Amino acid sequence: MPDGTGANREEIHRANEALTPGELLKLKRFSVWRMQGLGRANWGRTWEDLLGAANLATLQGAASNNGTGRRWNGNVDLVTHLSSVMRSISSHWKRDFDEQEAELESEILTHNEEGEATSPLDNAASDAPSQERRVAAKQQWNLIAARCKGNRAANHVLEGLSMGLTASAIMDAGKLSKWEYQQALKRIRLHAHEIDH
Repeated sequence: MPDGTGANREEIHRANEALTPGELLKLKRFSVWRMQGLGRANWGRTWEDLLGAANLATLQGAASNNGTGRRWNGNVDLVTHLSSVMRSISSHWKRDFDEQEAELESEILTHNEEGEATSPLDNAASDAPSQERRVAAKQQWNLIAARCKGNRAANHVLEGLSMGLTASAIMDAGKLSKWEYQQALKRIRLHAHEIDH
């Protein structure tokens, strides 16, 4: 047991080796509990990583006089000391994690009964249109554009729609009145309907 000045590395190693199975289980359970509380902030780290970080901080504290690491003295037993260090480290991990961080696919993997990793993304439906739908839409767009070729307002509206502009932006860009915009939109819809039927 270290005196009030703090344990040296040798004393820390001896104390770790002397931990009973019950004490080791207590440390494991506390570490698992802290890691579960982190959620995504665990960044794939395990309870063993947290316990290892606590041991490393304790060893660094023994080797340093400049305040790095965590010093262990005789005021508490090693299990209590390591639990306190794990609480502090996991709190820092949680505080430093950005909740807006995108989830990685590796963070949402699950394992089936055979132990194979599966991802919910494997069976997710795509919002993107298929290649065939894109080709058909392009052909339909070209037909509508060809039928509106002589109509200045319809051409401005088609061009604006293809660029993703809002109605007001299309009217401003084409110098169209609201009535001209609406008439052009009706003409485009009429041609689209004729092509579909």
